[in-house]
Amino acid sequence: MTYRDHEEKLFAKWAQRARKMHDPDIITKDGLLYRGELWFDGVNQAHRPANEQQLWDDAGMRLLVLSKELYDEDCWDIRSETGRVPTPHLTNRTALRFFPNLELWAYGLLTIPDRKVISFSRADNPTRLQGFYENAPIARVNCKKQPDSRAASNTVLQRYLENYADLLKEQITMYSADIILCIGGQGIMIDFLQRHVYTDLEQVNDHCWFSPQSNVLAVKQYHPNYNVYSRKEMYSSLMKDYQAFLKATPQFPKQR
Repeated sequence: MTYRDHEEKLFAKWAQRARKMHDPDIITKDGLLYRGELWFDGVNQAHRPANEQQLWDDAGMRLLVLSKELYDEDCWDIRSETGRVPTPHLTNRTALRFFPNLELWAYGLLTIPDRKVISFSRADNPTRLQGFYENAPIARVNCKKQPDSRAASNTVLQRYLENYADLLKEQITMYSADIILCIGGQGIMIDFLQRHVYTDLEQVNDHCWFSPQSNVLAVKQYHPNYNVYSRKEMYSSLMKDYQAFLKATPQFPKQR
């Protein structure tokens, strides 16, 4: 079974569970990000499916981004996302804060020459970051699959995490990612991983939690739209802790 086949079966189970729980059964599709050609889907610049499974299987390091939910009244397939400005001209990058920050963090976590992190001044190149994010082996999974035009409170998010825990665990574990980047949620996602997925997950520092048994790093980070700190401050703080983790954990990442 391909990852996409597995994802589709899980989405059907999610909708079935939603009807049982009297939740909306419109499910946001997410998972392994598509790596095919760009096209305009009528609303957004999007990627078509291509060789993302092969890229994932061959990757030296795999990143899974764990996010809260889709903030949108319309439900669209996150696997096709590009982060580019919605235009039929297939040009430019987004000016929104979410994707520039997510691209920056993904680049920093996956690019570690000689196990040393890249400084902000070297990493922060918009063209390079966009190209990297659109080609790197990345999966993105929402904890709450039902979209909403209003952000769910942590109380609501916690309810969805518990009611769909087995399905979310199945989706997370099927990818066998090396890094799980938890964006937003004030630690709720890390807590979920500790209780339901990697029970040996131990805190290393402010950003990093590690499962020795699975050799998986879970990273706690701000939501990419968070604007109290600058992009440089959020990136540099993350990379400082990541560098300390790499120095203390020579067995990471796992060898395939």
